Formats: sequence, structure tokens, C-alpha cells
Amino acid sequence: MKQVFNLWFLRSMIPLLLIEFLGLAVALFIFARVVFVGAVVNNALTAALGNPLRFIGYLWSAFLGAGILVQVLVLLLMVGLAFVLRDINRSLISYALMRHRDFHRKSE
Repeated sequence: MKQVFNLWFLRSMIPLLLIEFLGLAVALFIFARVVFVGAVVNNALTAALGNPLRFIGYLWSAFLGAGILVQVLVLLLMVGLAFVLRDINRSLISYALMRHRDFHRKSE
């Protein structure tokens, strides 16, 4: 049964995760070309070290002050990251359920 699950995992989850990671990589590449990331990180660290609550305000004002392309890219990156985390969670849960079911079948 373990071999069946491994085959299912390789055929269904890996290609999906690869496509999602590729999409995120392309979005990050475009984002890095549009935004000077070093300045954003430096300003964010300055805001965070001064007052951690100001960090959230800095992120929000930086997002609202950015151009429409940057805002769209940030939203795409956040949605893409949510999909990747969802799929990783789904695959880990199905793997755990399969191992749990397999373990109980062996003990009977």
C-alpha cells in the first residue's frame, strides 16, 4: 500500500507543487526587477527595531504607496504562497492518514 501511495504522491502532488513554485519564482523575479528590495528591507528593519507595531504600519503604507504593478505582484505572491502552503499541508495530512491507516492494518 505504501508503494501505491508513493506513486500517487509523485504523480499528483509533485507536478502541482512544481508549477506553483515556478509561478512564485517568476513573480518574485518580476517583483525584484520592479522594486529595490534592499531599500525596502532596510526601511522595514529600521521601523521594526524602533517599534515593532510601527512595522505593520510601515508595510501597509509602503503597500498603499507603491504602484499598481507592485500591488498586483504582492497580491499574486501572497495568493501563490497560500496555495503552496495549502498543497503542502494537504499532502502532509494525506501522508499521515495513509501511514496511520497502514500502521493499524499491520497491527491487526
